Amino acid sequence: MADTPRERKFNDEEVALIIKRAAELQQTEQTEHEPGNALSLSEVEQIAKEAGIDPRLIRRAALGLDQSEVTNRPSPWLGAPIRLVFERVVEGEVPAEEFEALVAEIRRTFGQNGLPSVLGRSLAWSSTMGGGRRRARGRQLDVNIVPRGGVTTIRVEEELGNVAGALMGGIVGGGGGGTSGAVIGGSLAAFHSAPITIGLLACSLSAFYMLARTIYGRIAANHEKQLRELIDRLEEITQSAISRRVTPADPPRALRDAAGT
Repeated sequence: MADTPRERKFNDEEVALIIKRAAELQQTEQTEHEPGNALSLSEVEQIAKEAGIDPRLIRRAALGLDQSEVTNRPSPWLGAPIRLVFERVVEGEVPAEEFEALVAEIRRTFGQNGLPSVLGRSLAWSSTMGGGRRRARGRQLDVNIVPRGGVTTIRVEEELGNVAGALMGGIVGGGGGGTSGAVIGGSLAAFHSAPITIGLLACSLSAFYMLARTIYGRIAANHEKQLRELIDRLEEITQSAISRRVTPADPPRALRDAAGT
């Protein structure tokens, strides 16, 4: 005799299909949305727990539900983002006494002291040390850690406009401009044709532009990888600090000794 629906065992793929189909049926049968049908976060966590999903993942997903997606879109002119932004949200508020460890990790990553500052319960770190002129010669980095409303938001960003400007100006402007005279003179002497000369000049400038674009793409990719790894570590430090804070502390030694006796 074939198994009844109650007796049959379903694998993971079949369970996913069943849940998906049930959700589609519910959406089809539901003619209007009523406020009473809304679920609280605890109710969603309970449903996830029964489905074998870690409730902590549900909470993390809910934290980022109302946040805009941070996307590092490449510039069509440069082929890579001109501004890198990474953001994470951690449940719980990191205590201010943990800022020292966070700043130490930031400094270790970038190899510079930077300028940390605390405003209220928020931490900000910037690569600038003495005004815009000095900042413009190095990397333009900013890290903000903001505990508020029961969560901690970590944001790491870098402006790459100075890198792009230096490459395009140095390679395209310097290299292309510096060789344009030789290209024009040599082409006119060899071909005695203005259209051919203009074409060769355009090819020369395009070659320098593609070289600068390629170099910039590699630099941007390396910086993006570094920032992503940094925010991963900052998230781990923050989560660990919050976990230690909410975990009940061990009783004082005198009480432990008394309990032992």
